[in-house]
Amino acid sequence: MDIRDFEFKLCTPKDLDRILEIQEDTLKHLEAPELLRKNTPEMLLECLQAPNVTVGAWYQGRLVAFSILYFPQEEAECLASALDGVDVAGLRSVNYKLCIVDRAFRGHSLQYELGKRLLQYAREADADIICATASPDNAYSIANIERLGFVLNKSLEKYGFSRNLYYQLLNR
Repeated sequence: MDIRDFEFKLCTPKDLDRILEIQEDTLKHLEAPELLRKNTPEMLLECLQAPNVTVGAWYQGRLVAFSILYFPQEEAECLASALDGVDVAGLRSVNYKLCIVDRAFRGHSLQYELGKRLLQYAREADADIICATASPDNAYSIANIERLGFVLNKSLEKYGFSRNLYYQLLNR
C-alpha cells in the first residue's frame, strides 16, 4: 500500500458516523486514555461545517483517517491564547484539533499527509498562526507535529490531561 492508493478530500456531515466509528475504535484500543480526548458527536459535527475543515483519507471508497482544522469561536478553545512568549494580538489563529487514523491503516504516513493538507487550508484561510496539542506520551503525534514544522511552546493542563502546546506561524 502506497500513499498514492489513498484519496484525500473534505469530509461532510454525511461522514459523521464513520468518524465516530474511527474515534470509538481508537479510544477502545488506546494504551492509556490520556493519549486522546474523546470528542462529542456535536463537536465533531461542528468540525464538519465551515469555517472548520475536516480532511479525510479514503481507501477503496472507505474513510480510514481524518484530521480537523478548527477555527475557535470562544477564548477557551483558542490555543494561541495559551502560548507563552508569543505575541498573538491581532493574529487570526486556528487549531490543528485532531487526527485519527484507523488502526488498520497506521504506518502509511496518513497523519502527516493530512496535516500537510490542513496547513494548506489554514494558509488559504489567511490564518496567521496554527496551534496544536499532543499528549507528551504520544510519540507518533509529536513526531508528525514536529515534522510539519510546529514548535513546542510549553506543557500545560488541557482537557483534564497534560498536553504539549505547539505552534507555527503561517503566511510570513
